[in-house]
Amino acid sequence: MEDFKPYPTQAKADDLLPAQLMVSDHSTDSPTQQQVRSKPDQSTFDVIKAVQYGALDRVKELVENGLDVQEPDKENVTLLHWASINNRLDIAKYLINQGAIIDQLGGDLNSTPLHWGARQGHLPMVVLLMQYGADPSLRDGEGVSAIHLACQYGHTAIVAYLIAKGQDPNMLDGNGMSPLMWACYRTFSVDPTRLLLTLGASPNLQDKHYQNTALHWATAVGNTAAVTTLLQQGADSFIENSRHETPLDVAMSRRNGYIAIRIKENRGEASTGNKKGSKVFRQYVMWCFPGTLMILAGLIPDLSIPYSYKFGLALVAMGLVYVLLRFFVDNRATKVFPIATAVSTKVILNFTFFAYFWPYLSDLWLKIGFVLSSFSMCWSFWKCWRFNPGVVKNSQEDQKRTIIELAETTGLNISQFCTTCLIKRPIRSKHCSSCDKCIARFDHHCPWVDNCIGSLNHRYFIMYLGFLPLAAVFYLVGNAMYWLESCNTSFEENGVWIFIGEVMSCSPWTFIMSLQVAVYMVWVAMLFVCQFYQVIYLGVTTNERMNHAKYQHFRDPKRPKGPFRDENLFNPFHRGVLRNFVDFFECTCMGLCRPMKVDWGVQFSTDLSQSGATNFVSTNNRENYQFV
Repeated sequence: MEDFKPYPTQAKADDLLPAQLMVSDHSTDSPTQQQVRSKPDQSTFDVIKAVQYGALDRVKELVENGLDVQEPDKENVTLLHWASINNRLDIAKYLINQGAIIDQLGGDLNSTPLHWGARQGHLPMVVLLMQYGADPSLRDGEGVSAIHLACQYGHTAIVAYLIAKGQDPNMLDGNGMSPLMWACYRTFSVDPTRLLLTLGASPNLQDKHYQNTALHWATAVGNTAAVTTLLQQGADSFIENSRHETPLDVAMSRRNGYIAIRIKENRGEASTGNKKGSKVFRQYVMWCFPGTLMILAGLIPDLSIPYSYKFGLALVAMGLVYVLLRFFVDNRATKVFPIATAVSTKVILNFTFFAYFWPYLSDLWLKIGFVLSSFSMCWSFWKCWRFNPGVVKNSQEDQKRTIIELAETTGLNISQFCTTCLIKRPIRSKHCSSCDKCIARFDHHCPWVDNCIGSLNHRYFIMYLGFLPLAAVFYLVGNAMYWLESCNTSFEENGVWIFIGEVMSCSPWTFIMSLQVAVYMVWVAMLFVCQFYQVIYLGVTTNERMNHAKYQHFRDPKRPKGPFRDENLFNPFHRGVLRNFVDFFECTCMGLCRPMKVDWGVQFSTDLSQSGATNFVSTNNRENYQFV
């Protein structure tokens, strides 16, 4: 589809750059490399070369000798253009103060200095020019403004800054293309597409020439990241362009099967031609699938019918499972199955205990123990599953203020700014790709509770991990008593293996359920020990323990770097085992303990007193703790 090329000239804009675009100043070289490299004599530079190299003194000398800062060169490029192209902030300030026209059009593309700063991705230069009054809405010779250029070249930080300063995310350029359309057409990453949608860009605008939406453009070039993001944000896949083609038609004509499947799934249609029912109905089926499978696996062997009938029912059950997998289970299964398994297991095992074991339990302590541990397990599970894990939220106005503040100070450093949520990252937070949200004091995303584990539900998660093995112990004890009372066994005479065969033939259902409980008990108990060790003994989260080398606040500036990778790492949040326990579980012990409560959603440094934390202990008195 050759007509899917909006700007032949703009697409080759890099070929139209001024003849001497970038001259490296090698500022990132080591001192040894800089000594070896011969330094040019700046006193011989002409003014253009002086601007390119950042020779401010030479520029001042030439200007003071009468050089006109507004005079363009033979390519119609002014000195301010050259300063913007090469990100020479000090020279740009000097030129503006000397009378350089900030919105001067020049070069083959008839661009302003702001256009070139946005094209090159120089956020500090864009910020400087905007502070001096540059107009971001001006269009160059190709009809595009600074925000369109930033989207074409994937400069997300500049896009965010321009919108925060008032640029319309739905602004159309000379050919009727929006910034979102350019991002989907030219930038093969999730940003700046995701950022534009977050800041209000409409996914369903159509360009003036082809009547394509952003989804059409992303599909035409096979931009799978943009297609996925657009569909998640509600892009209409049924809109037709001037050739009466929907995005699905474009995907089929380009033979892009993956994008076609994504669009069909978003529509609720069959992704591969064999899925039946609506998207919601298939969701219900997948929720019921794990429980149905467990019931069939335990119920059929437990029936009092001949083995030939059991074999026939087993074949029917296998056929049912095949039909469900073939026609009703789609690509959401990996998300649905873990939580559906967790819920159905709890329901089935509690039913089994009360329906099978309860009448055979003579010890009151066993009944009370199971009820209390099972209730506590289900309660803590519910708190992990359905409650806020610590999502860091901000209004759109707050987001824009944050963008401006960071852009004009730290330059939207990715370690301090989330390009998805458009917020300043609190310390210890992380953006969860599964939930698509920033979580305060992020530990991990747990598919078994279908939620992130963060500052507000982490202690409930550890309580859940502790109560589950305890409830499993009571369950297995009750199960053993049931077998001894209801099954004719000869454990003392024949040993464990004969005993297993006897209980399998006596009550296949309870035997199969007990195997599940034993497996759960072992691996959950191991996970509980690991989590408890990390949080209480080390004072870190799972994310921090795995990625501590990436975080600057885990590096001690006073300790010299040692020969080993982790020798210079320490934990500024570790307060000792006992205090870690009191703080984490917020134990007051009737006023005997004073836990330090920190709002991790607004905590931006290791100085824990900044968020109003109580019972604060200074960093100097806190014990440094190396990671194990």
